[in-house]
Formats: sequence, structure tokens, C-alpha cells
Amino acid sequence: MKITKLNADSSWLWEINGLKVLVDPWFSESQVDVHPRFSTQFHLDKQPEVFEIPRPDLIFISHPFTDHCDQETLMKLSSEIPVVCLPVIQRKMQKWKHFKQFIALSESPFQIEKISKTGLFDLVHHAYLISDGKSSMCYAPHGTRKIVQKKEASVLLTTTTTYELPFYLGGTVNLGWQKAKDLAHKLQASTIISTHDEAKIQIGIVAALSKRTFSNNQEILVLNPRESIEI
Repeated sequence: MKITKLNADSSWLWEINGLKVLVDPWFSESQVDVHPRFSTQFHLDKQPEVFEIPRPDLIFISHPFTDHCDQETLMKLSSEIPVVCLPVIQRKMQKWKHFKQFIALSESPFQIEKISKTGLFDLVHHAYLISDGKSSMCYAPHGTRKIVQKKEASVLLTTTTTYELPFYLGGTVNLGWQKAKDLAHKLQASTIISTHDEAKIQIGIVAALSKRTFSNNQEILVLNPRESIEI
């Protein structure tokens, strides 16, 4: 399995058993949740163009929010590319009337399963276990509080930033370094790779009420955009 970081946030290209999987592509200049005055975030760096990336065989979307499921970016991709995602994400994307095929995790042509235990209203703290039959990786871009028992991964791809909001706006969105370390211990993961830790520009109500704490721990492997690693 080979993974390539595409930007400083949480967009990736995974190569699994000959398949190229584009993950959470957000290459537009900004992303808005609800309304621009409520929450807008901007990348600090120039983003890749869709045509610069090898044509993916599949798209995987981990969360329904616009920094993972960005309509502006996704609409630039061929409608023929199948999308692997949870039902709540499929319902959102089907409203765009663009992509022709959606695939449930259980029917994905690469091995993936959701291993996090999340409540009905927790759409953020998902964790996915991906395997190529030889090695395995857990992808939890916001971190996760609880996983199903007896799951192992050699690599944990997760946030190490703490991003806190008032409880009525969702509470702690990114769970930070200590939760990442705890999750790695549960999974017996030997490597923690940073994702979703971009120092974005924020404006709006959410920005005014948020608190971000970045981690600089030497135990974290940080890849630069366009940098790859074999797992």
C-alpha cells in the first residue's frame, strides 16, 4: 500500500492492490459550512489542480462536511468514477446529480470498514480500517473516541491537533495528540502520520469561538504535499 499526501489538510491518494483511490479531495480556495459568516476556512498554500493528479479508479469520502466532501472540487472529476462512502454522504452527493455510482463500504473493491463507535449525531469522529491483505492502516482524520474491539493497524493516519468549539457547536472536533496516542496504542500501531492538521485561515462565528492547539511531537510523522510513503 502506498499513500501520497496531496495537500496540507486531509486530501490523499492511496494506491491499494493496483487501485488508485482519491481521498477527501478539497482543492478549492475555501470551504463554507452553513453560511460564509458562520464558518469559512481558507487554505494557506496553492492547491493541486485535478488534472495534475493521476486519474483515480475510486473516490473515498470519509465525512459529509465540505473540507472532506467539497462539491467544487468533486464536480471537476469524471462522473464515471465510483464513490465509496457511508449512506449519509451518498445522500448528500446524490443531490448534485453528478456521480453515477456509489458503493457501500461492505462492497468496496478494496478492503475498508468503519471501526469507530459513534452516536447518531456524531458525524465527525469516524475511523476506517483499510487493508491490502499484507498491511493495514487506520484513517481517522478527526480522531475517534471509541473503536470496536480487537482491531489492529500498523499505521494510524489521524489528526494531532486539538480543535475545540462550544458544546452547542459540536464540542471538541479534532481530538488532538493524546487521543491519537491512545488510539495508536489500542490499534498497536507503530507509526502515527499527521493529517487534517493544516493551519488554515478561519473567519466567521465558528472561528471566533474556536480554539486550536497544534502538536509538535517528534513521534508524529509529517508528510509534505506530494510526498509518499509505503506501508
